[in-house]
Amino acid sequence: MNTTLRFGTLALVAALLLGGCAETKEDKVPTTPEVSVHGAGFADISSSNFHAKYIQGKNFDLSLCKTCHGPDFSGGTSGKSCNTCHSKPGGPENCTVCHGSVNAAPPFDLAGNVSPASRAVGAHQVHLLGGLVGAKVTCTECHVVPAALTAAGHIDNSAHAEVRFDPSSVFYKADAVFSGSGTTATCSNTYCHGNFPGGNGNVTMTWSDTNPDAAACGTCHGDVTKATFAEKAFPKSGHPAIGSMTCNQCHSRTVNSLAQIIDPSKHVNGVVD
Repeated sequence: MNTTLRFGTLALVAALLLGGCAETKEDKVPTTPEVSVHGAGFADISSSNFHAKYIQGKNFDLSLCKTCHGPDFSGGTSGKSCNTCHSKPGGPENCTVCHGSVNAAPPFDLAGNVSPASRAVGAHQVHLLGGLVGAKVTCTECHVVPAALTAAGHIDNSAHAEVRFDPSSVFYKADAVFSGSGTTATCSNTYCHGNFPGGNGNVTMTWSDTNPDAAACGTCHGDVTKATFAEKAFPKSGHPAIGSMTCNQCHSRTVNSLAQIIDPSKHVNGVVD
């Protein structure tokens, strides 16, 4: 009787142990075929755990990403290419990943702002794309453009990009002044806004001014209060009297008979055409 009890007890204990081991082993089997090293939402732009926010928190140090995704982000040991989504040249290091869209200039800015009323967005696109009254302005004419993401001075503790006028540019004037404080920024004494012979050299432009008349004809040279384009554009000083002549009689490649710009590349270009 005692022998039977002992064997029964041993059998019961063995069964419990084997069952416990089997249960533990089963718990260790992954429930999905793929295990991610990142938390939930890392690829979800609406998530607080979105990878862009994580990288920004690491001061845009993409060397962390290269550890697994390879030096060119094409997959590396992870087998997952960042370039699938970041398909522009340079992949995740392309300028427009952090700021800009059609080009490297905002919108959007580092905080996601898209309104020109925002200091970081401002009149960037008006300058870079050009328009009806002037040619395009390149990034290098106002900024030192980094050759690479990790270039010295590119990512620093400043909340805004530094403005440094290019001395080799036709727009440059030694007494040009950029002033930025908080949410506002201004330019003054710049060639492109009146600092030239016959111009209204005391013009101060607010970078985030969305009023379309902020740079209306007559603000840089002439008098904006006059009635016609010819009267608005006629310099207040330094220009000979023209009597009944029209602007296009001397500046035929730049304006028409109504003093409207017909070739933006000939206006604000450093040359009297």
